Amino acid sequence: MIHIVRDSSCPRILAVDDDEGILFTLEAIGRTAGWEVITTSVPLNALSIVEKQSPDVIVVDYHMPGMDGVALVRQIRAIDAGVPILVLTVDERMSLAERFREAGADDFAVKPVKAADFISRVRLHLERGRTQLSSNAMPKGLSPQTMAKVVAALSSGPGWMGAEAIANKVGIAYQTVWRYLDSLEADGKVRVRLVYGGRGRPAKEYALRQ
Repeated sequence: MIHIVRDSSCPRILAVDDDEGILFTLEAIGRTAGWEVITTSVPLNALSIVEKQSPDVIVVDYHMPGMDGVALVRQIRAIDAGVPILVLTVDERMSLAERFREAGADDFAVKPVKAADFISRVRLHLERGRTQLSSNAMPKGLSPQTMAKVVAALSSGPGWMGAEAIANKVGIAYQTVWRYLDSLEADGKVRVRLVYGGRGRPAKEYALRQ
């Protein structure tokens, strides 16, 4: 089922979740924030909406029948490489965050949904999407204030630090921290080393370049 709260002058938010109660909540939050809200409980419907209506931000659940959130994010990215994708989940495992990251997700919000936090996250991505970035601007979806906290943690940390250690130090979600570390790595502002454990892929640790 697809529900649309339509106002062509407003930012367009697509929310995909198999829980109708969550969709109702997101619709209500969207009305409060002044957004046009499109919701669906069917991932395949979401792909059609992305193709035909070009939403400004997409909110995706993880646990859904037929196609989970990771697979949906990957297919959305095949259609639109730039639209911000916010993952909504109760599962905070780092391994799951990495899977979403590799699929192309931009940000995370944890259930139960907190209206103030959700609105601020979506507004951040909407604002970044409206702004034409200069060569010296922050990448889309990143804030200078949060970047400063991550850099400060690396500056004062005990040598090499992983994303989890930084998250614990500055009180920012792990999933958010790795996005800022990715940006620093892409800009060549940090050194990176791989730490191999007993199983799974190696973890990354970071140190600021002097």
